[in-house]
Amino acid sequence: MEESKKPKRKERWLLYPYRLAHHPLCSEFKDHVYIIRGMEVCRGCVNMYSGVLLGLILIPIFDIVLHMNFWIAFGLNWGLYLCTPLSVFLHPPRIVKDFSRMLLGVAIVNTFNILILSFIELVNGFNWGALSVIIITAGLYYFSRKYFTKLRDRRNEKVCRNCDQFYDVRCEGMRSSTDRATALSSLEKGDAFSEK
Repeated sequence: MEESKKPKRKERWLLYPYRLAHHPLCSEFKDHVYIIRGMEVCRGCVNMYSGVLLGLILIPIFDIVLHMNFWIAFGLNWGLYLCTPLSVFLHPPRIVKDFSRMLLGVAIVNTFNILILSFIELVNGFNWGALSVIIITAGLYYFSRKYFTKLRDRRNEKVCRNCDQFYDVRCEGMRSSTDRATALSSLEKGDAFSEK
């Protein structure tokens, strides 16, 4: 009898039926996905990447028409980013969360715009303001991404942990034993499941 080979990393990634959705495919997470051509895809990612595309169009126009310098772009970003924590902590209707995720996509593009404008300012002559903006913008991007990703993972995984099917080999949302093993391993390590 031929020994079954362990799937390669790429194959394992493709085997996960919920991979493009970033969520289990069950009724508990039905409002977290869009169904596009019969495939469940992550609603948050679709909205964010739509915002990135919108930002790639709008931000250069703002730079040219409004003659944005790094201070104006920096102020704009605070307004765009503010919607994310508000939507996370205030639990508004889903449409508001979708819109805030789209604004986050625009903010990501503007973050790179801020860095470019600030570096140009520094090349023209040392400027403490431009250097401060670079440090604050890079720090805000890094720490907010890390914090909100972990928070989102904890919330989503808490739903799974409270489900009757969590310790089953298979559940309706994660359809392979590999998926369940990954979830249980994460719980034991205290990764996304950790409430500490």
